Amino acid sequence: MQPVLSGKRAALRDLPPSIIFSDIDTQPIHRVAVDALRPTQMAVGMRAVEAKREKLARLTRRPRKLTHYLQRRAIPAVLGPGEELYIIDHHHLSLALFQSGVPDTFVRVVADFSNRRRLAFLRAMQAHGWLRSCDGEGRTISPVLLPATVGHLQADHYRDLAWSVREAGGFRKSPIPFSEFVWADFFREHIPAELVQQDFLSAHRSAMRIARSRSASHLPGCKRGKSLSD
Repeated sequence: MQPVLSGKRAALRDLPPSIIFSDIDTQPIHRVAVDALRPTQMAVGMRAVEAKREKLARLTRRPRKLTHYLQRRAIPAVLGPGEELYIIDHHHLSLALFQSGVPDTFVRVVADFSNRRRLAFLRAMQAHGWLRSCDGEGRTISPVLLPATVGHLQADHYRDLAWSVREAGGFRKSPIPFSEFVWADFFREHIPAELVQQDFLSAHRSAMRIARSRSASHLPGCKRGKSLSD
């Protein structure tokens, strides 16, 4: 099978067999096929994906702007066994690209674990916090069950709730990997699934309220107000 970097592997040739790049922003970006990207999570928020699709619909009418947009949002990825690319961020954008029929995007390789066998690779990914082995309902799964392509990502309604709360200013974006899933799991504990699925606006209002409560004060990006109440 043709490696996804198709000839660009030479840029990594002289590096040690397992390496994490310390200065990520200086690493080159590569154009790759969207359907070659491997997810490191099982689920996404479909409302967030739809918002990305709307943005892409406007950009696809101006190819140069679309290319510039995607280059500025190069997807961080880890080179894994078989030189496959495992993306560790921008899953919503990746699925939006897939659903919109955009064939290619750009990635930036942040680590090279291509010399590891699959199970050792997955353990290394977990150790670095680059893999979320949970399904669309927050239940733990084996990482070997993660989808092979972004087109098979599942829906997680609580991930949508976390996205909507952050968009409304309920908490700040955090560089911590999968931080919005931390919020999604927090909301999962406090807001009934029936409300999220049947009355998203009411669920959003409840989530906005508890996002500023004392019980949320330990979460990444929490906006701690002057008065915190349970």
